[in-house]
Amino acid sequence: MPTLSDLKGFAYPSPTGVSSVVGNMPWHFATEHLCIAYESNPEAVAAYLPEPLQPSKNNPAQVIIDFGKWYCLWDEPDMPTINPERTWYNETVIWIGCSYEGQDARFCVQTWVDKDFSMVRGMIMGFNKKIGETYKTTYHPLNPGMPKMGPGAGLSGYVASHGERLMQGGMQIEAEIPFAEIPELMRLGQINLRYFPSMDPSGKPSVCELIQLEATDIRTGCAFTGPGHIDLLSSRLEEHTNLEVRNVTGGYYFENGCTITGGKVLHKWV
Repeated sequence: MPTLSDLKGFAYPSPTGVSSVVGNMPWHFATEHLCIAYESNPEAVAAYLPEPLQPSKNNPAQVIIDFGKWYCLWDEPDMPTINPERTWYNETVIWIGCSYEGQDARFCVQTWVDKDFSMVRGMIMGFNKKIGETYKTTYHPLNPGMPKMGPGAGLSGYVASHGERLMQGGMQIEAEIPFAEIPELMRLGQINLRYFPSMDPSGKPSVCELIQLEATDIRTGCAFTGPGHIDLLSSRLEEHTNLEVRNVTGGYYFENGCTITGGKVLHKWV
């Protein structure tokens, strides 16, 4: 009989590791983001932050809805030609700010993805992921009927899950901006909650910890801004409408990339 160390693969291990839904780190990402930033009830935002996290010092009311397309690779550089279906996915993320020991960071409230490897990998990293379908505007520069990505172009996005449309929003691009002028929240490091419950009904969670993701080779691309709008649609299976929209502060489109090399445990409850 094999020991656990005889099994191979990142998640889940098997005799050969070939069937792992998620490959080994490092994980490489590039993303197209359509972000709508708004202000909500700061008490509703703070309700998602377990101690020792505190609300953001700079903007405790800010929420960002991020409709994105993600391009990804793990430790198989030939994956784009061997398994191209595993090199991209669509995702919508709800971001809020937080503060840990006086340092502001970004915290994920909820995310919806359309690929199993992204959902499992996200849970490993501490993202609260569920299955959903995200669609956002994409323009191709060689299509004569499409506008050029830039001032004057309109963008929209929405996410649906279990047959229900949950959020929809968009923006009208007015200007190209330096990457440093996108919302600060989207430039901060990420602190996530890794949580795996115990199968023992009376037991403590098997994993319950705050981690800070570690990223290298951070790259930035184009960035645009303009007026934005967002609608949160109610569902009996979701609670995103708790973060009510009080004031939309802008829309942003930008592209970036990085390599995730691991994470640092900041706090353990178990």
